[in-house]
Amino acid sequence: MAEEATLERVSKAILERARKEAEAILEKARKEAEEIINKAKLRRKSEYEKESSKIIGAAKRKARAIIVQAVLKTRKEIAKTKYDIIRDIVEKAKKVLGKRKFDVEKSLRNLLLETIHMIPSEKVLVYVNPDDVKVIEKIIEKENLRNRVEKVLADKSISGGIIVSSVDGRFRIDNSYEARLEMVLSRIMPKLSRELFGE
Repeated sequence: MAEEATLERVSKAILERARKEAEAILEKARKEAEEIINKAKLRRKSEYEKESSKIIGAAKRKARAIIVQAVLKTRKEIAKTKYDIIRDIVEKAKKVLGKRKFDVEKSLRNLLLETIHMIPSEKVLVYVNPDDVKVIEKIIEKENLRNRVEKVLADKSISGGIIVSSVDGRFRIDNSYEARLEMVLSRIMPKLSRELFGE
């Protein structure tokens, strides 16, 4: 009887110890599992943040690229529009000159007198539009310039005005309407651009 009681106490003690050890093992396992889960959560959060940051970074880069492209396209469009406006102005000016609704004789006279004295040679050649040959010949006679003008030559490439050169071709002054228009445009274009486009 005493042996049975002792055996029972020993059994209970062993069972209690086993139960405590099992609980300790379970608690340890629970803590380890919790730690693993927490680490996994942190890792997932970190990876999510990295991925999220990567996605946001890529989106920002793409957005910047789109903005840059839009700015470049807009600048190109504005530049083209400006070019078209200026070209239209130039074409209208050329048409006005082409219609020649002004005193052609007076214009040619002024251009000839302005140009002929700038050529440092005894004799000069005068180039004009074929329609202006008779007019310029008349001016040369009126202004007593026959001793200076070697020859008057018709040039279809000149819409109006004159080109004067030395006989040997070393000196040449283009006082055609086209050249004068280009000269005027080069002077007024910056101002015109400021007035039209606020630049």
